[in-house]
Amino acid sequence: MQERQLLETRRQWYAAYIDGNVGVLDHIESDDFVLISEAGLLGKLDQLGSIAEAVAGGKWFARGSRAEDDIVKLMSFGELVSVHGQGRVVGDARTRPNLFFSELWQKLDGQWRVLSLHFTRAATQPL
Repeated sequence: MQERQLLETRRQWYAAYIDGNVGVLDHIESDDFVLISEAGLLGKLDQLGSIAEAVAGGKWFARGSRAEDDIVKLMSFGELVSVHGQGRVVGDARTRPNLFFSELWQKLDGQWRVLSLHFTRAATQPL
């Protein structure tokens, strides 16, 4: 049951990201959320601000885009859950790279919150 709740919250989080819905992202991400990528390290406020700016400028994902996982693994560490795997964004005209990702989740006040996301481009296609 806990795993199902986490995966549903995660699905909502990714849908909000692709849609550029910073309100939902703000709700699901912990206050000290951090994003780590090739571009560097971003805190929650910088991440949400850059998404809002891209959406306002029409430079975000196309309608109908969605996150798709090829590999997803969960490891529980008490109150924390590590989610890692490989996936990509599909559904728009641009060719998007496959990504390796690692997320850290925690249940706070009965709700799953994401603490961090680390992603990098995958050099290979999924197995």
